[in-house]
Amino acid sequence: MHLKDRVKRLSARFAILESSLFHFYRMRNGKAVHQEIARRARLSFFDYQSLSADLPYGPDEHVIDNNLYGYAQALKNYAGISSDLKAYMEHGLFLGGIVHPDQFCWHFKKVLTMSEKRVSILNEKLPQKKAIAVGPYIHYAKGLLDASELATLKRELGRVLLVFPFHSMKGVEAGFEEQQLIGEIKKVASGFDTVLISLYYLDAQKEHRVKPYLKAGFKVITAGHKFDRHFVNRQRSHIELADVTMSNGMGTQTGYCIYLNKPHYIFRQTVEQKSRDPKEAQRHSSRSDSEIIENVKAERGYFAELFKDYREDISPEQYAAVAEYWGFDQIKTPAELKLLCT
Repeated sequence: MHLKDRVKRLSARFAILESSLFHFYRMRNGKAVHQEIARRARLSFFDYQSLSADLPYGPDEHVIDNNLYGYAQALKNYAGISSDLKAYMEHGLFLGGIVHPDQFCWHFKKVLTMSEKRVSILNEKLPQKKAIAVGPYIHYAKGLLDASELATLKRELGRVLLVFPFHSMKGVEAGFEEQQLIGEIKKVASGFDTVLISLYYLDAQKEHRVKPYLKAGFKVITAGHKFDRHFVNRQRSHIELADVTMSNGMGTQTGYCIYLNKPHYIFRQTVEQKSRDPKEAQRHSSRSDSEIIENVKAERGYFAELFKDYREDISPEQYAAVAEYWGFDQIKTPAELKLLCT
């Protein structure tokens, strides 16, 4: 484990250490980060270079992961919560029974997740915590474009195919045959006016990952840096612009697309995830991690099979499966959220 992770998990166990770290980073970076995020909110969706640029850590929430992707901020705005969430909020869909190591450490006793399916897993693996399902996080997000702005941009773009290439993660590089994916996109896109390629910020930062899509005549966008609290708001507007969505591997955005009534197609393609850190690669080869990895592969395969055929509607089977994993029946009212999270 890296020293940074050790310090983070030690502080998470003790409120006084956690509060000290929060105030240190808040004082050092908070004002500048807020100003920069406000500036980025006014940028064009197509300015992927500025939107993906690094942001320092300037937290609004004491729980470090609650500052990711704007999920907590969207939920608090919806519920009228002005204080911290008194819970750890999972930052996306977790497959294969994975539980992020940080969740074992935080002194907060509640964990927010999306579905009752996930709650049952957390209850088993984190019996000392109370897991609470709140449904798909994107429900609580407000699109970054208002109705008039969205309609204007939609008229400019016409019929839109929105594509989410499988993305890299911190310390892990995603690898796949980009030209193979581009070839499939071109086949699918024959009836569309615009193809939008939504890249995760780590991939949007790398011109060699961007250039093939631009060369193919597609437009590149990004929801922004992980510390940009408008990430999920921007992502919602991206999905709202689409007529059909596509990927080469399921992710949290798969459920968001279905929830927002946008058909989704998964092009089955071999994707490799290579760790840049030898120690991390060794950890992933351990028996327990290997078992989890196989479970993740099985669930990814289940969704890939479910969405393998291009279609411009959502089948009952697709909807039912996504609703179960993303918790469509767990949406809360503002009053319910306020009671649960404060």
